[in-house]
Amino acid sequence: MPLRSRLLCGIALTLLTLLPGGSWSDQAWAAEPGNASPAMTPQPPGLNEKDLFPYKQKGRGILAGQAFLGSPSGKAITQAGATVHLIPITPYTRHWFDHTVRTTSCSATGIPSSAENAAAPRPPADCTHEALTRLQTEKRLTPYLRTTRANPTGHFWFTKIPAGRYYIVSLIEGGSGTHQDERLAGLAWLVIDLDAGEKIANLVVTDCKASLC
Repeated sequence: MPLRSRLLCGIALTLLTLLPGGSWSDQAWAAEPGNASPAMTPQPPGLNEKDLFPYKQKGRGILAGQAFLGSPSGKAITQAGATVHLIPITPYTRHWFDHTVRTTSCSATGIPSSAENAAAPRPPADCTHEALTRLQTEKRLTPYLRTTRANPTGHFWFTKIPAGRYYIVSLIEGGSGTHQDERLAGLAWLVIDLDAGEKIANLVVTDCKASLC
């Protein structure tokens, strides 16, 4: 091939690699490990108040049940005065739930790791307590959260609840039993769908070991 033709082919190939979209050089760069675009990395969903508007109004629904942990001896571990949280399910709270309630790792809840934490792992109950506190301090979310207290047998009630899908979450930080296995700490939770004006009683809010979840 004449020199002039070879030069023209070389220029054409160079321009082809610089064209936006579909250039083989860009594709090869993206395929290399560690070169993924930040835009392609999954990001936590932001808080969209439009998802929460149906939960702000007062409804006619009633939720009642018992929050407890299952002990190795088969007894129900309850805590008088344990806080029971009713949390609307949205993309934002679902991400929070999946990365706090469904995990036992502090790092997954967004708590900064340190050499001290690595040397002395923290109890899962401590991680969950901080995660619940952070959720409650989100000012835009606060008007849509509801809480109540369990009685000594773990029973609780929510009234005037609007229709929707909810998490019921209760952190039980130690039962009042005399045996060691009756003083366990852990998280009891349940997912519930509530229709308009529906009254649901005898809900069982417990840990995964007891509920086989």
